[in-house]
Amino acid sequence: MNKGLISSLEKAFRCQIHGVKPKRNVNLLKTDRGHWIIKGYKQLEKAVWVTELADALRQKGFMHTVHYVSDVAGAKIFPYEDRYYTIMKMIDGQEADNGSLFDVKKTAQTLARFHVAAQGFPVVQSYAYEGKLALLDKWESRLEYFERLTWSIEQNGPQNKLEQIIQQMSKPVIRDGQEILQSAYKLPLTPELFAAMERGTLAHRDVASHNFLITQKGNCYLIDLDTVGHDLQLVDLVQLMSRMLLMQDYRMDSFVEAMEAYSKINYLSDTQIWAVHQLLRYPDNFLREVTGLYSNRPGYHARGVMQLLQMEGKLHQNRQNFLNAGERIFQRSPWGHYHFVG
Repeated sequence: MNKGLISSLEKAFRCQIHGVKPKRNVNLLKTDRGHWIIKGYKQLEKAVWVTELADALRQKGFMHTVHYVSDVAGAKIFPYEDRYYTIMKMIDGQEADNGSLFDVKKTAQTLARFHVAAQGFPVVQSYAYEGKLALLDKWESRLEYFERLTWSIEQNGPQNKLEQIIQQMSKPVIRDGQEILQSAYKLPLTPELFAAMERGTLAHRDVASHNFLITQKGNCYLIDLDTVGHDLQLVDLVQLMSRMLLMQDYRMDSFVEAMEAYSKINYLSDTQIWAVHQLLRYPDNFLREVTGLYSNRPGYHARGVMQLLQMEGKLHQNRQNFLNAGERIFQRSPWGHYHFVG
């Protein structure tokens, strides 16, 4: 951060900044008023959206999210040069660990509370449904990119150990991706999406473990509202379950307990639970990591991607067992007997 910005912030927020520490795409400020997080936006509209959304969620009872600090004039957006800055109070918590079932259930409960509050946000313009869920569009593009990548590896030969692993695992990954994309139309997603738009429903759309902070008292906070938008909330559940199942060795009991923790707060029908389980057939962990690395997206590194792919390979049979045991979901749950017809 440049000195001019620091000086301007001190005047606007009547504070003294004693230190600045970069952290991911934000900066941690140590001030005489406590520890704050500062984040800059290129577009004013984005800064307005996240600050107003946080206030609206709090008014609806969802307190476990980011809390923006106002300057002396009462503004929560601070323009400086070509950026728009927001300042949040730092949440003193640790990132959730998907390897801990306690953390997983906490994140599921927090996501459910967010989903309850994230309704009643009217769509500004008339919503034109184009026939395909945005999630499926993203998955289709991701799979097409991966298929082109594997063709290139096959033509040129694997250049390193990572590409050897990609080549070895590519056939079942492509098969699983194609099968769910072809059969997704059988799932009741279209009526779910129309209902979500009518209710003005928001989804977070980036429910990675690092976006859940758990304090020493056991409170769980959902952060980073940048990706929130009108969407199907089942998308969040699929993301959450996909990412945690790998770290939970694809245990059915972990899935059931996490879904129960969510459903006790935000009720899920048998049909919705079944749809989530079916969408987990898409090999998103594998495809997200590989395409993220090869398209040079921030946060993706060869070593980390290789470790994840090796885990997926090691747990391949566990994953197949989980996907083949769909009806077991309802054998030890309060949801009743399986009766979905699709």
